[in-house]
Amino acid sequence: MKKMVITATAIVTVAIGTWFMQPVQPHHYELHHVTYGETLTSIIEDANRNSDVKYDVRDAVATAVAESSKMEGGATSRQLKVGDKVAVPIYR
Repeated sequence: MKKMVITATAIVTVAIGTWFMQPVQPHHYELHHVTYGETLTSIIEDANRNSDVKYDVRDAVATAVAESSKMEGGATSRQLKVGDKVAVPIYR
């Protein structure tokens, strides 16, 4: 009986820890056309200025590049050119 309680407690602890360690998923994406002097980090931070969700900017940049590369004319790396399209992740 004691081993079952310890095993159940360990399983619940691991499940809760896994739940809280998952990265935050974006609520939706917005299309942004790059103009002169913008960086991917500044675009993401400006779009999520009113959000109270804690997110990692590096993960958001990686997500933005991955989603943008699926579009025609989308950004394929962190190096942006004027006129590139960026799928900006919005966190709510």
